[in-house]
Amino acid sequence: SNFMAAAAKPQAPLFTKRALFTLIWPLLLEQTLSVTMGMADTLMVSGVGEAAVSSVSLVDSLNILIIQILSALATGGAVIASQYLGRKDEENASHSAAQLYSVLGISTITVGVVCMLLSRPILRGVFGSIDDDVMRFAQQSFPFIGLYNAGAALFRAQGNSRISMLASLVMNIINIAGNALLIYGFGMGVIGAALATLIGRVFAAVFILWQNQNMHNPLRVQHFADLRPRREPIMKVLSIGIPSGLENGMFQIGKLCVSSLTSTLGTSAIAANAVANTLSTLANIPGNTMSLAM
Repeated sequence: SNFMAAAAKPQAPLFTKRALFTLIWPLLLEQTLSVTMGMADTLMVSGVGEAAVSSVSLVDSLNILIIQILSALATGGAVIASQYLGRKDEENASHSAAQLYSVLGISTITVGVVCMLLSRPILRGVFGSIDDDVMRFAQQSFPFIGLYNAGAALFRAQGNSRISMLASLVMNIINIAGNALLIYGFGMGVIGAALATLIGRVFAAVFILWQNQNMHNPLRVQHFADLRPRREPIMKVLSIGIPSGLENGMFQIGKLCVSSLTSTLGTSAIAANAVANTLSTLANIPGNTMSLAM
């Protein structure tokens, strides 16, 4: 009878409404900022002409595919680290965080090198003719995106979404101010937009790594030796990260196929598709936010 009484008694929720609100609202803001970064580039380049908008948007769609796969890998590693934290095993939690940085460091540099060697054939194959300069800056930013994603995922695993929100906010300010200066001030056009985005992403990665090394952070990298790739923890990260990355990537590959078809219709069609795509992304923000929070 005691057992029945205990079973009937309502359990206290695992998270209070306040704790959920504290986790979710910075994520909502961060997701909005990441979308506006793409919008800012498209809008600010639109003054240069339709060809500029189309080249930025086409490279951006290829970028988003790579970023989504990297971000799923980061989430996979953060899941492993948060499981160790839940077991109060801080030593293995920090080891798995270090391994996550190694996985993302190796994979982003590999992706960057592959894109650097094959960017021209990839872009020609997918989109026909396009400005190579935009892709070159995109490749250089992959390692920074990877490290930023790893740091952001590790903070979210601890219920802290403010740090990545702040990094995202400053990244956007740098991007928009950089666009204004380089596109309008120096008349650099498409290259100016790409360079401003690169500078913003470098800052975000450095900021989040610096915050991650805070003495009170249980997921900080304790020793350089912890970064040496080790098979078992890396397989754990990949077993969650790769299926998740492929799942995220499938939808983006579908969008790339549509963009590839649109790119044969001329620059005005590509530009119109780019603007409509960017606006439609706004509708996905609440869903993406809840996905990260869960």
